[in-house]
Amino acid sequence: MGFAQVKANATVAIIPPCRVGLRWRGPVRGLILGLILGLGAQAAPLLAQTPVDRFETLVQTADGAWRGGRFGEARTAYEQALAIDSVGSSRAVYRLAVMLSWDGMLARAIPLFQRYTRLEPRDEEGRIALAKALAWNGQTTAAVVVYDSILGRDQTYRDAALGAALTMAWAGRFAEAVGRYDHWLAGNPKDVEAELARARALAWWGRLAEAERTYGAIAKRGERLEGYKGVALVAAWRGDLGRSESLWRMVTERAPKDPEGWVGLAQVFRWTGRPDDARDALQRALAADPKNQDAAQQLRWVRADLAPAFEPGVSATWDSDKNRSVLVNASASLRPFRRGRFTVAAGRRAAEFGSTDGTSATGRAILRLHLGRAWTVVGDAGATRTSSGPAGATEVRTKPIGGVVATVRIGSRLTLGGNLRKSVFDETVRLMESGVLVRSAGVEGDLRLTGRLGLAGGAERASLRGGSAPNERRSGFAALRWRPRRTFTGSLAGRTFGYDRTLTDGYFSPSRFQLAEAVVRWSPGRDLGWGALVEGGLGAQRVRPAGGAWDTKGTQRIAVGIVFRPGPGSEIGADYAFSNVSSNTTGPVGGSVYQSRMVSLRVRLIW
Repeated sequence: MGFAQVKANATVAIIPPCRVGLRWRGPVRGLILGLILGLGAQAAPLLAQTPVDRFETLVQTADGAWRGGRFGEARTAYEQALAIDSVGSSRAVYRLAVMLSWDGMLARAIPLFQRYTRLEPRDEEGRIALAKALAWNGQTTAAVVVYDSILGRDQTYRDAALGAALTMAWAGRFAEAVGRYDHWLAGNPKDVEAELARARALAWWGRLAEAERTYGAIAKRGERLEGYKGVALVAAWRGDLGRSESLWRMVTERAPKDPEGWVGLAQVFRWTGRPDDARDALQRALAADPKNQDAAQQLRWVRADLAPAFEPGVSATWDSDKNRSVLVNASASLRPFRRGRFTVAAGRRAAEFGSTDGTSATGRAILRLHLGRAWTVVGDAGATRTSSGPAGATEVRTKPIGGVVATVRIGSRLTLGGNLRKSVFDETVRLMESGVLVRSAGVEGDLRLTGRLGLAGGAERASLRGGSAPNERRSGFAALRWRPRRTFTGSLAGRTFGYDRTLTDGYFSPSRFQLAEAVVRWSPGRDLGWGALVEGGLGAQRVRPAGGAWDTKGTQRIAVGIVFRPGPGSEIGADYAFSNVSSNTTGPVGGSVYQSRMVSLRVRLIW
């Protein structure tokens, strides 16, 4: 009985139960042999395929997927192939490295690029790809070494020359970066892209005037629209938002399908308090280029600006005068109309001083308006209710509060502001007992001297009513600020205030107080994820009581904080601060050195 006959009769064959022994003869033997031969014929190609054959099959599959734009399928096949033979195909090594770098998996991509350069030492494009991946991964020194190894063989290799300069700019080595661009442009004076890159490095360096001149020269030649874009960007960085907006609008009129123009215009809208307009511009950018990452990312932040927000927080303070208090506050805000934000805020303070307790509860409604390109007005109204005194003799007071603040931007360098305010002194139990109401009026200004240097100052006059007697306070401040990096700020600041009368109503009321200090602030971290804050100040304060002599003491203060931002507009943070600097509220008692401490927790949520 042959195999064909077994196959033909397979539909009627009956296999006996397992308890019946099979005999190796007759129809049973033919059936089993047929099955074995059939399965062997099916498995023969698989058994015959060696690792080399399987490697080649996987590489061919991956190459086809790569050419067809099916990159997920290509990546899987290349990974399986290289698991069999890690050096069998330099093309597979290179393409897998490229796809990993696209997905931001630079720690895995860099070793593959390095392996590729060993397999193909004459392929300079592979070295360029390695240098770019190193730079994107923050390994800027190693990236420059790779670029320089290429330039050591060919000084005219453009991608290596400009890549090294750009990497140096990313690393903050601006003088070297500009020097590299200058060297390249000396031999290639018509390279407009290199000229634009040099101007960008100058802007990052803070040499905004020189950057603007370079961008302006390119724009005047009419060679590239990027010249106008550069002027618009630098104008915004210099604070000339009106001119920047006009330039970006001109760019969008000339190239309405260019997403970069709409993204730049949107950024100016955000800085001038117009998130609705920014959203419209970003939607135009995404309509022109749905894959534009800058527009998509900025749109997430704009939507966070527009979304309702809830901000609860709690803080505790205590000082050397034996004052202690805990403040719990919360606010909720939304945008009822364009260019306006409405907020309702409430807080309750529980304070202690010895055996005496006090509470203060405040509620306010706040409206913030952005008027035109330059004006911002913030107004609020509400009430504060204080309750203080020993048991059985508690005194309750309710006072209306409110105020208005207006700021105007004048040109690219100057911002001026003024304020009128009515508030209650309620930071300590003794102040709650005194029932002091403060009416104040002040002015302030901020002048940008250079791209990284600014001068700020202001003055205020306050009238205090309540307590044992009326009083008047005059105060002022000035500060010179320097910001060499995005995360670092230094300043030299001075502050002074003085009262007509020295009273014992719970607030510090010297005839004259003066403070001079140097402050540094470091805030590492990015817009999303984890961040931190470290701030420190050293200085000296002078105090002169009415009819007394000056008393001078050194001052120190430090603040540290940590913050986590899970998404645009949302964050949770904690802070600690120590200071021995006197304030309008409290100060040294009996010649002692005043000290205060504070811890706080804050949250911001959007929905």
